[in-house]
Amino acid sequence: MLLSHRQPAELKILSLALLTTLCFLLFVRYQPKTPISSHNQLENLTLSVEANPIKATVSEKLWYKLGPNGLNDEIREWTNTCLVQNPTFEVEFLTDISGDVFVVENYAFRPDIIQAFLALKIPIVKADLLRYLILYSQGGIWNDLDVSCEDVPIRDWIPKQYRETANLVVGLEFDMGWGDGITRQFASWTIMSRPKSPHMWMVIEELMEALREKTLEHNVTVADLTFDMIGDVVDFSGPRRLTKGILKSLSGTLGRRVDGGDISVVLEPRMIGDVLVLPGYAFANSSTNNWDGNHGQPSLVRHHFAGSWKNSHGGENLIDKSSL
Repeated sequence: MLLSHRQPAELKILSLALLTTLCFLLFVRYQPKTPISSHNQLENLTLSVEANPIKATVSEKLWYKLGPNGLNDEIREWTNTCLVQNPTFEVEFLTDISGDVFVVENYAFRPDIIQAFLALKIPIVKADLLRYLILYSQGGIWNDLDVSCEDVPIRDWIPKQYRETANLVVGLEFDMGWGDGITRQFASWTIMSRPKSPHMWMVIEELMEALREKTLEHNVTVADLTFDMIGDVVDFSGPRRLTKGILKSLSGTLGRRVDGGDISVVLEPRMIGDVLVLPGYAFANSSTNNWDGNHGQPSLVRHHFAGSWKNSHGGENLIDKSSL
């Protein structure tokens, strides 16, 4: 269900929750509590990318995931910069419940994904997996809640010469101004994708395998995984997981090794296969270490680094509003 910015978000969120809670609870009630399966055991359930071709255009839809405290004035201010500048775009704010329902409805062909997603108790890992699942299934633009749009409409983010061929658009988080020792990675707070990108599918598969490995390492179920068990979340499910998955997928599709060298010193938008890599100033201008080399090109978004996941359990703390 669409939560339009033209209507009060809280009312629409409540309506969505009421309509979907029963479906969600029934599904969870009858899910088997078995360990996460390896990919090899589910070959017959794996989606054939060739049988589900990439759609011709990027969906003009903005996706957001709300934390347990919902919208506040600061989040409204940031998200409204994107909504006002792109008034014809659909906008959906997912809650914990509607996010679960989305995965149940769109990933019936992979019950291991549904099972793991519903069992996850680490909010930031679940949010990372959700964005990849959304972009693979539906496409569009994912923004974290602490992202604001600058002055360029989203339709103009992709240069004209790449609009027919770019199936995935990512922006560098670290590149220019950091020297050769830095690990190049894509920002995960803003991602643009067409549905059914094989590169996004690779990211999902790699994260699922990482979850399985951690459950074996600690001899626990997915539901019992804790934030301290997974190591660096940036590596486990965040920007580096995204980057490694995309580069691995590109290596397979292009028939050559694609690595950090391919995404270094990016001074202007660069196409690698069907992936458009934007320079650091596009999505991460504040992370480019003040290098003077953007050739006057505008920043597209600003990340405000709210960091609600940076705590012992990896998620936003629920505010008791009754005590305020």
